[in-house]
Amino acid sequence: MSETKFNAYAKAIIEFEEEIEKIKRGVADDSKRLIVLADSYISELKSSAEKTLAEIQKSIEDEKKKQIDEIRSKYVAEREKQLSNIRKEAEKNLNKAVNEVIKQLLGVFK
Repeated sequence: MSETKFNAYAKAIIEFEEEIEKIKRGVADDSKRLIVLADSYISELKSSAEKTLAEIQKSIEDEKKKQIDEIRSKYVAEREKQLSNIRKEAEKNLNKAVNEVIKQLLGVFK
């Protein structure tokens, strides 16, 4: 083998190894960029999920408050209705009692 071919082979091997190292560095750099990009997307996804969860919780709280207010309003209305009925019955009973007292007084004075 001539020295020129030997030098050419040696030079080709060195260039090949240098290209392999460049490719390895390129792959490592690309991997780092992909990891950083994935981390960025994960952060955005997490932020979006937290925002959506907060909106859902607020919606649930608003709906719960609305239902509680409706129940409270119905309770107050029902209570007022019952109090009104009690007042009417009390007035009837008072009228009956007054009429009975008057009747008894008239019976005493006759």
